[in-house]
Amino acid sequence: MSSTANTALALELDGISKAYNGIPAVQNICFKLKKHHVLGLVGENGAGKSTILGVINGVVSPDAGHMRIYGKAATFGHPDEAARHGVATVFQEQGLVPQLPVYENMFLGRENKFSVGGVLRRRSMIAEAQAVLDELQIDNVDPCAVTGDLSFGQRQLVEIAKAFALARVYPVEPIILLDEPTSALSEKEAGKLFDGIQHWRTKASIIIVSHSMADIFRCCDDIVALKDGRGVAQLDAKDTSPDKLHELIVGRKREEEYYKEFRQRKPGERVVLSIQRIRKDPVVSEISFDVREGEIVGFAGVLGAGKAVVASMVAGLTPRDGGEVMIEGKPIASGSSFQAISQGIGYVPAERNLAGIIGAHTLEWNLTLPGLSRVMGRSGMVISARKSAEVTNHWLKRLKVRAPGGGTIARNLSGGNQQKVVFAKWLARGVKVLVLDEPGRGLDVGAKEEIYELIRDIASEGTAVLLISDNLPELIGLSNRILVMRKGQVTAEFQADAGAKPAESAIVKHMI
Repeated sequence: MSSTANTALALELDGISKAYNGIPAVQNICFKLKKHHVLGLVGENGAGKSTILGVINGVVSPDAGHMRIYGKAATFGHPDEAARHGVATVFQEQGLVPQLPVYENMFLGRENKFSVGGVLRRRSMIAEAQAVLDELQIDNVDPCAVTGDLSFGQRQLVEIAKAFALARVYPVEPIILLDEPTSALSEKEAGKLFDGIQHWRTKASIIIVSHSMADIFRCCDDIVALKDGRGVAQLDAKDTSPDKLHELIVGRKREEEYYKEFRQRKPGERVVLSIQRIRKDPVVSEISFDVREGEIVGFAGVLGAGKAVVASMVAGLTPRDGGEVMIEGKPIASGSSFQAISQGIGYVPAERNLAGIIGAHTLEWNLTLPGLSRVMGRSGMVISARKSAEVTNHWLKRLKVRAPGGGTIARNLSGGNQQKVVFAKWLARGVKVLVLDEPGRGLDVGAKEEIYELIRDIASEGTAVLLISDNLPELIGLSNRILVMRKGQVTAEFQADAGAKPAESAIVKHMI
């Protein structure tokens, strides 16, 4: 490759391989990131995305292969070396110090660039931070604000600004690695992020790792598909489709079977969950609906429409200002999650790492916690280790959780397997109603398909399911019936029988 050709590339990986304890994580990875382009890195959990990011940002040392940055060979033994070459990573789990002001976070570890005679020139530091924010057109962040006081979306923008701030410290053009940048952003915040990417790409080259096909096709020029630690293909985004990409990274075509519509059962006649005129001022007006045995009722609506609050009220997590929640005719006290659980309601939250599992504990501990009475010994006072292990092993096997055993620490599992554990803890207890808030969020396409299969299993056994999702294809594909919310009110109801699903456009019309 000529020197001219090389300098047209921001980054090139050639034959990168890495193994841990003899087990390959990535093998012979090759791809090219053109200057001022956005490249998407996609694949199932375990496909090697994190390892590749680690090689690029200096966290992981490859066993074989070569990396070139702006045409020059680069080998990093530490993230600081990568930073000197302009490589910056915006992680899904943010790495900012919440107690520090924004400007200090932006130049954290590089304060010597603003020191004279051992004295930190804070005014100069603030001015440089403001210049970066202005350059990126980030107008809703004050460089002197305490970082912890900002919203998640604002902190994400600070992470972006921190990456671009490298150019103020080192004479480099940034290569920015975005790891699941929209996983916890609102629709409005995500829109602002993508608008920013289109502006920022004139000053940087960007790699995005995302499970969201919509995100990938929204902003990427090229896409690298990974499967089982190998690069399957590097594609021009304009010349491929979500279906083709799905087939490459999962190994099978994406059809209606993805949502298991062929398994959608007709609901029974018995009403399991009855909601009568519940409200939460001023977010949710009076809403009434029933969910029958084996029925999946989906709630659609834009962010802030009130659907998540409805789910939280049903689960007893949010006190309601009026109305009734009844399980098989028995009322549940407002704001009583204990009574909701006792009466048979399980809740799978949108943020599984914050409210679904306790990551520092074992799978057995997480799985048996909601139903301790079922694993007690004869005295009813002490947990039976035998019963606890039997229950745990049964559900880990039934849900095909990929883990060595019940003693595995929950946070060490992939996102899809963590989500299965959240489901398992409620199934092990035995629930009549399962409330699902964004069950596919943050999961790769293969893990989502397994969760969809599980939801079908649950419904087929007669459990009533309340499904909240911002993913319209997911909502339409899984639901028997869909209620649409706008500004706290139900504006439409759609039947969603298998083979007669409503169009997205028909639902969106009532959402906005």
